[in-house]
Amino acid sequence: MKKKLRILCVADEVDLLVYSSQINERFADIDLVLSAGDLPDEYLEFIASMLNRPLVSVAGNHDRSDSPRDRESLRYISDQQRPGLGRIRFSIKKESGISILGLPGSIRYNNGQNQYSDAWMTCKIICMLPRLLIRRLLFGRSVDIILAHSPPRGIHDGGDPAHTGFSAYRWLIRVAKPYYFIHGHVHLYDLQSLRELNVGDTAVVNVYGHSVITLLKEDRDAG
Repeated sequence: MKKKLRILCVADEVDLLVYSSQINERFADIDLVLSAGDLPDEYLEFIASMLNRPLVSVAGNHDRSDSPRDRESLRYISDQQRPGLGRIRFSIKKESGISILGLPGSIRYNNGQNQYSDAWMTCKIICMLPRLLIRRLLFGRSVDIILAHSPPRGIHDGGDPAHTGFSAYRWLIRVAKPYYFIHGHVHLYDLQSLRELNVGDTAVVNVYGHSVITLLKEDRDAG
């Protein structure tokens, strides 16, 4: 039996179609909210409270520091207000019956917060491989969704150093086989710009502003 979830994804810009008194009418069928980073906490609180749905997020390069101390503080504050609003960082979270791998930050371009070199990100993901491969063996895929701030290199990334994606994300998609790879970071100013590209069985989606996706999964998948 397949499970269907409607997911509102947001990133990078406070979208007035979402930050509106009409949010409940526009997004009445939403089951879960995902934030790909670089958004004010107040905006995320508004979305979660108005829709009364869980919200999971990762930090962007313009968000507060993603150090362990700051992350624990944010999780404590968020969980007191609404369970599930805290960020995930290089870990897997189960929410609304699906598994989500959170990958924060962007490529290092000016030594700012939540920035990582391509080599560092590659090593970090290599350390995660044993768990991901075991989950793929058990469930057919490592996770249902990869939620990242930055895109994979060569897919939706920009032409400047600050918006170059991570090369490790390309082979991570092949290993983990998620239904979706969700990211932000690259701003879209043209409504005709390509938001979604399939890589094998995975849809890579730039959710700048907002985007709504539908996930259909077998109940046994990626538990």
